[in-house]
Amino acid sequence: MSSMSKNASLANLIASIRPADGLGFVPLVLLALSACPADPPAAGTCSSDAECPLAGTRCDLAQSSCICVLDEACPEGQFCNQAGVCQARAGCIRTSECAPGTFCDIVSGRCLEGPAWELESACGVASHCPYGTICDPSTGRCESGCFDDGDCVLGQVCLDGFCSTGDGLCSSDDFCDYRQRCETGACKRDRRGPYCRGCSQRTTFNPEPCDHPRNFCLINSEEAGGFDQWCGVDCSLGQPCPNGYDCSGVVILTQRPCTFTAECRCELGSIRLATRTCTVSTPCDPRNSDGTVDPNASACTFEGHADCGGGAATCIVAKTSTTGSCTCDSDDDCDNGAACVAGACCTGRVRQDRDCAVGESRVSGFCTCATDEDCPRDTCDATRGACAITGLPCTPGNDDCGPIPCVDGGCVIGANCGPLEGLACSVVGGGE
Repeated sequence: MSSMSKNASLANLIASIRPADGLGFVPLVLLALSACPADPPAAGTCSSDAECPLAGTRCDLAQSSCICVLDEACPEGQFCNQAGVCQARAGCIRTSECAPGTFCDIVSGRCLEGPAWELESACGVASHCPYGTICDPSTGRCESGCFDDGDCVLGQVCLDGFCSTGDGLCSSDDFCDYRQRCETGACKRDRRGPYCRGCSQRTTFNPEPCDHPRNFCLINSEEAGGFDQWCGVDCSLGQPCPNGYDCSGVVILTQRPCTFTAECRCELGSIRLATRTCTVSTPCDPRNSDGTVDPNASACTFEGHADCGGGAATCIVAKTSTTGSCTCDSDDDCDNGAACVAGACCTGRVRQDRDCAVGESRVSGFCTCATDEDCPRDTCDATRGACAITGLPCTPGNDDCGPIPCVDGGCVIGANCGPLEGLACSVVGGGE
């Protein structure tokens, strides 16, 4: 109870003992009350919870009376309402409210005697019934049947109002194996393909390595060097992917790998480190920040190396080597009029709006785009009748191959079904 309620109760107590003539001897009365034993409370009244003997009751000091807080404090057939008063029930709603040996008939709201099967099958709502059954509101009994898959045990599906078990039965792709889709209540292998088949080389006799211009050779960008390549399947027009696969945008990661941002910013130029050399005392052995060996790193970096002039200059040494090259600190560190861009010497036209997206704990990465101009220009391949990059149908001379858009740092050329995140082709299957 809040302090305000307590003060209000005290004020009521003071008002009840104040003399009619208004003389102010209240403190004396309070002292007398504290010095002498309290008289037993009148029937139904209380000044503390201890004076409410029935289980499930407490003392409401504002009313100086015992009120219920649990149904157990009320006579049979009544319940404790929100006001703390026992109230007669209009009827039962679940069997647990009835005495042992009886069940709740939700139609009449009465607890009735009945055989054990009636007690077990009595229900008020669907959640009262076990899997494979539903609550029939006309009888208040759990009857065999289902409304949806949630009424059935895992692995069963609700077909024609009953839970069915059997290989290949389904109501969605989630019930099927990898590479399968649910069609008309049965799991069937998706034959479009070629899901997860290894990419082959495009030749005159093999113009479509993945069987269709819009099926791209997908590369796992998390693998160093672009390993783990497989064929995707076109889903750019909303074609569904089978279980274990999802539809994702296909992005050109790069036309070449990069080690420094300068390698992406030096368009049409040749990239190399500055001419100055640097030497370290022990062979390069790339390590992670925690001291463990980094198997993916191909070089070591030594910032502010003395051979490179200190400051921002850095010495980069190849793995197992003791001799490396300094990054440039200014254009004076580069040969033949090359410019120093992001620590590397760059010849040719320089673009300042592209980055080298380097993966965690990796030295090599992929170039990203900032605008559509950073993406390659598509052209129509007359021999294939399709755009060389996007695979869209085209006719030579009609300019059907539009610009490739840059979206979130990648040049998007289409959408393909590929393994779900966290899954690999070896898990979800493929080859067809």
